[in-house]
Amino acid sequence: MNVRKLVTLVAFALGGAGLVAVPAPAHAADPVYWSYSASTGATYIKVLDGVVQSDLTAQSGVTGGAKSSTSKNSTAAVKVLNLADVGAVETKTDAVVQKALVGQTTTLKSFARTAHVSLLGGLISADALETNVTTTGRADGSASYTANSRLANIKIAGIKLPLNIPKNYAVTIPGVASVTLNYALHGKYDQPEGDLAGTMAWAVGVTLLKPLGGYSAGVTLLVNPVNQYLSEVAPSSGASLGGTAYGTRIQAHVGDDIQVVSDPTARVGTPVGSSNGRTLTNSTLGVRVPGILTTGVISSATTSKKDAYGNAEVTNTNQTAGINLLGGLVKANAIKVSAAGKLQDGKWTSAMNMELVNLVIAGQKIPINVSPNTILDIAGLGKVALNLQQTSTNGAYQNAITAVKITLDTAQAGLPIGATIELGVAYTAIAPAAG
Repeated sequence: MNVRKLVTLVAFALGGAGLVAVPAPAHAADPVYWSYSASTGATYIKVLDGVVQSDLTAQSGVTGGAKSSTSKNSTAAVKVLNLADVGAVETKTDAVVQKALVGQTTTLKSFARTAHVSLLGGLISADALETNVTTTGRADGSASYTANSRLANIKIAGIKLPLNIPKNYAVTIPGVASVTLNYALHGKYDQPEGDLAGTMAWAVGVTLLKPLGGYSAGVTLLVNPVNQYLSEVAPSSGASLGGTAYGTRIQAHVGDDIQVVSDPTARVGTPVGSSNGRTLTNSTLGVRVPGILTTGVISSATTSKKDAYGNAEVTNTNQTAGINLLGGLVKANAIKVSAAGKLQDGKWTSAMNMELVNLVIAGQKIPINVSPNTILDIAGLGKVALNLQQTSTNGAYQNAITAVKITLDTAQAGLPIGATIELGVAYTAIAPAAG
């Protein structure tokens, strides 16, 4: 495969997983500065006709340029209709930026571990899948990568697999699916507008050859999908953006430690260099945290843009359907939140909005027009904050909205007193350019 075709394929795959490359300004001679975008997940499903799609579950991701950043996520289990049933999942994504006298070296690192894997009704199984991927862009413009997946006790019905699965190993379950194992693809492309480098990888990839479990032929399922992208940029290019949106998060404090029960679901992040007006999305068909939480479809989106004169705007939204929390103590048909921030000619404006459809807490129906920062004390549950809104103009312009935040004052479903539960979160940030 030639370099141009290789990089085009990488860029296409990254775009499909909700990542966007920040276009580079006019190309300059060395040294090279990099912007980055990387995402790591447990599962990813893509249907060719676009009717059904489940984006990265247990997603962790980073975007930025000048500074290092890290993100991690975990969940107790992931079940994707009739395609995948897996146990505990953890992911971590890091960006390490090392500045030289001129230029910078940026290293992206992704780790994903998925336990007790069962795909296609047990046709594919494994005790655990672990994926490690690293992409490095250097100050001289060169790039390199490493990628490997460990597939513990991997089994495919009717197929004898080698003890050590080589890179990019492919098999076919006759009449059912094509399967790729320990897959990795890297591309590097030097062009007048700026250097590009990208890596995508996964532990197991499945493409259906015929309809199965309500899915049509051509459906693609990836386990431990990783997307990493580096793009050459100028050292400074206007305001820096940030923000996120997600559906649910559950945290519990145990002693001096924080035990994460369920990290942000269907999370999407705002690229530091903007999405150039494009809407980036992340969605999942549903979430189940046994004994604690079930939901229907969760969808998050971010849209942002900026110019070279310091003007910028960000809009982030989340919509979560079919919420059932703590055995029915909290129920809702749907919750939707949005946060928008805009900086124009030095003036910042903020807008936040919440929509509720049949939210009921401990038998009490919550009105759709509940006032911002309403606090309820619910007996047998705890403190409930509704339409929680916050803004800040200290160094960066920020706003954040949380539809429902519960702090337990009694143990519930295995969660201790003090555990917090968030439903429907959107946040934006704009940091003006220095100087």
